[in-house]
Amino acid sequence: MEGQWAKRLDAALIGTKNWMDLGVVAAAVVFADVLSKQVAVFWLSGAPLGVAVTPFFNLRLSYNSGISFSLLSATGPGGVIGLLAFAAVMVVALARSGVRASGAIERIGYGLIIGGALGNMVDRARDGFVSDFIDAHAFGWHWPSFNLADVAITCGTALILVSCTVLSRADPA
Repeated sequence: MEGQWAKRLDAALIGTKNWMDLGVVAAAVVFADVLSKQVAVFWLSGAPLGVAVTPFFNLRLSYNSGISFSLLSATGPGGVIGLLAFAAVMVVALARSGVRASGAIERIGYGLIIGGALGNMVDRARDGFVSDFIDAHAFGWHWPSFNLADVAITCGTALILVSCTVLSRADPA
């Protein structure tokens, strides 16, 4: 009987730690993303052609009313609310998965994705669109502009994939 209580307490504490892991990573991403967008809007609003940083990397302000790569462009309050509701449902689903993640790498991945989604939600709720400012290009071809939230989402997805494939094969448990 005593063993069952210990297992329940252990599970509750692990669950709390998992929530803390997700929360700390997500909060750090939201903070960095919101701050970087505010700085970009302040410094790049008067530079319509952007600022060349390297031959393949510019800082150029643009606005995205849709989701990734301007898909499902949402104009008007109904569209913005719809995208915010969809993003909120996804954040809840990701948080549930993140808390159940078996390893720290996977939890960090979920935290990055959640933070990125929340960072873009802050932008969309405040302005009705998402501010992008990173412009990667080569040989005249430009990748769609993006921001730190998008970088966090991409890195988080990569961490989850690595954790579920490469790392899970290395651990024969």
